[in-house]
Formats: sequence, C-alpha cells, structure tokens
Amino acid sequence: MVSSVGITDTIKSLNDLQTCCNLTQADSDRFFYEWIDDLPELNQQEQAGIARIKQRYDYHRVDGLLLEGTINLLVVSPLLELAGFLDPPYRIRSPYGVGLELEDPDETIRGFIDTLVVQERLWILVVESKRTSISVPAALPQLLAYMLTNPQSDKPVFGMATNGDEFVFLKLTLTDTPQYDVSQTFSLFPRRHELSEVLRILKRLGQAVLE
Repeated sequence: MVSSVGITDTIKSLNDLQTCCNLTQADSDRFFYEWIDDLPELNQQEQAGIARIKQRYDYHRVDGLLLEGTINLLVVSPLLELAGFLDPPYRIRSPYGVGLELEDPDETIRGFIDTLVVQERLWILVVESKRTSISVPAALPQLLAYMLTNPQSDKPVFGMATNGDEFVFLKLTLTDTPQYDVSQTFSLFPRRHELSEVLRILKRLGQAVLE
C-alpha cells in the first residue's frame, strides 16, 4: 500500500520544493564533499562482491528492464551488505513508499519509490516503472521532499536514488534556508561500470551518519 506524508503529496518538481520549503541548491563545490573526499578503498572481498553484483545484473538485465523487487534483490541489498549497513551499529527502517507519476508527451508514466532509511539520516530509494524506464533525476524532488521531513535538523541528511541502471547521491542541510546538492550520475550499465565508486561513497556516507 502506498502512503505519503505532508509536503510529499504536492511535490512534482524542484520548483515546487523551492516555493513551499525555501529550498535552494548550494553554490559551493565544497558543500557536498562527502561523495568526493576521503573515500575508503575497497578490500578484495568487497571488490569480489562488486564483480558478482555486476555479473548478476548483466545476466538479468539483458532480458529487459528490472522491476523494483529484482533491483532490490540483485543490486541494492548486496550493496547494503557490502557497505556494512545490515550489521551493528547501523539500523535500517522502511517507513513507507510513494507513488510517482511523470507526465510524458505520449503517456503518463507511473512508477514507485521504495524507501529505506539508515540511521535516520541516509535515505535509499529504488525507482521502478512498470512500463518504461524512469530516469533517476526525475525522482529527486520526491526524495528531497522526504529528506526534508528528517527530525534531526542540526545534522546533514544524505540520499541515494537508483533505478538499477544509475545511481545519484544527494546532501541536504536543514537550516532556516535548506540547501542541497547532487552528485554526478554513476552507471552500472557499461562494462567499465562505476559500481565500485557507488560502494565507496556509500561507505563514506555510512561514516558520516555515525558522526
């Protein structure tokens, strides 16, 4: 069952967020340094785990788009395990999901966002579409809307969104004038994929939410 809370009911674009929440994008390159600086190196076990995820992804992706349950099984859950998020001191909750509708020139694309929250400060969203692919940036307004509900306003909040093919990270600070910034997009699709970078960033953000 899809549920939603507060501002997420009316958020369709970044402009909606900027209007109702006074949200702005940071203009400093150092605002979201966590996805760039001091990324941990991966050990052999983690590198082997990344290789297995990519192999399984390629095997199943060749048949077509991956739906949310398959993305979770093949990609997200193994990544969370490799990042150590399934073990102490981390705690994960799954508070709710939210429906997603995007207006396309030819049709209305309906998808679903499945939500996990690590330590109340790291939001992980999986986007699926039953009919066609939804790009990750299209889901960022809804992700930011949920991140804005975080009760720990004195600490930054982080997010990751994926549709199985691509990954994007976000940082949000909950001040009087909330600010956010977005990482580059990382792809799992090419042979020279960027899943190792995704895991390194997840581990770095895992350190940040424990501080």
